[in-house]
Amino acid sequence: MDECIERKPPNFASQHMSSSGLVYADTIRLSLATGTEVQALVRVEANGTERPKCLLLHGNPGSLLDWQHIVPRLSQAVDILAIDMPGFGRSTRLSHNAECLNLDRLAEHAIAAADALSWHEPFFLIGHSHGGGVAQTAAARYPERVAGLVLIGTLGAPVHGSYRLLSLPGATTIARLVGRMFRSNRFRPLLRKILRGVMRDIFSPEPVPTDALDRELILLSERPEILVSMVHVALGRPSARLFDSAPNIRCSTLFLHGQQDALVPARCAKSIHHRILNAGGQSEFRLVPGAGHMLIEYQATEIAQLILRTLTH
Repeated sequence: MDECIERKPPNFASQHMSSSGLVYADTIRLSLATGTEVQALVRVEANGTERPKCLLLHGNPGSLLDWQHIVPRLSQAVDILAIDMPGFGRSTRLSHNAECLNLDRLAEHAIAAADALSWHEPFFLIGHSHGGGVAQTAAARYPERVAGLVLIGTLGAPVHGSYRLLSLPGATTIARLVGRMFRSNRFRPLLRKILRGVMRDIFSPEPVPTDALDRELILLSERPEILVSMVHVALGRPSARLFDSAPNIRCSTLFLHGQQDALVPARCAKSIHHRILNAGGQSEFRLVPGAGHMLIEYQATEIAQLILRTLTH
C-alpha cells in the first residue's frame, strides 16, 4: 500500500469542514500512477480480513459525498474506495484539454486508484450515472481487473437530453461565463434558483434536498471550473462509445435503474444490458418502481441490500 494512504480506516461519522464550509468525511489525497491526485475515502477491514473490494464512482457533476448514504450500509461487509474523479469534487484534472476527461482516461484513473491501494486482485466497480459509464469502460478495457459491475442509473445509449445540450457548440464558453458568476456573491440568489432548476430533473420525482443544493452551491462557488468538466465529459460521443464497447464486458453486471428516472431514461441503460446479453455476457436488469435518478439518495437501503447480495453471493 502506498505511503500516502492512511493506515486507520476513515470514518464517515467523523466529519470535518473545508475552509469554505463544505462538509467532507475523513478523506485523503491519493497519488495515482497516471500522474494525478484524487480525493479519496477509504474504508477497509483493519485486521486484514479478506472481503470483497469495491470502487465507487460518482456521476456528473457529483463527488464521493454522493455515496454518503450507501457507504455506511456497505462498509460492514466490504472494503470500499470512493474517489472524486479528476475535474470533480476536490480532485483536479491533468490538463484543460477535453480529451483528458473522456471515458477511457477516467477508466485509467479508476484502475490506478485501485492500484494505489494494492488492489491487484479483481474488484467490483459500482458506478452511478456517468460513473456507471466509466465503470463500463474499465470493465471492457481491463476485464482481468474487474470482478463485477453494479450500474446505478447509469449512462447508456442513445445519448440523453442533458448530454445533447452539453455537447452543443459553445457549451464550454457558456460554462466558463457561468463559472465567473459563481465567484461573485452578487449573483448567488439567482444562481441558487438556476441550480435548483437544474437539479430538479436529477432528483425527480423526489424533491431536491436542501443540503444537497447548498453543497453544490458551495462547491461550484469554490471550484467553478467543475462546470467546464461537466461539459467536457459529455463530449466525444460517450454514449455511442459505451454501446460499441458493451460486448467486451465479460463480468457479471447488475443494472439498477429508477422507473421514473427523468434524467437518464431506463431504455438507455437497457440498450447496454441487451448488448451484453447478446454478446454472451451475464447481465441482470432491475427496474426500481417509483424511483428516479438518485437511487443512492432516496432508495439507499434497498440499493445497498441489492449490492451486498450481488457482492457476497
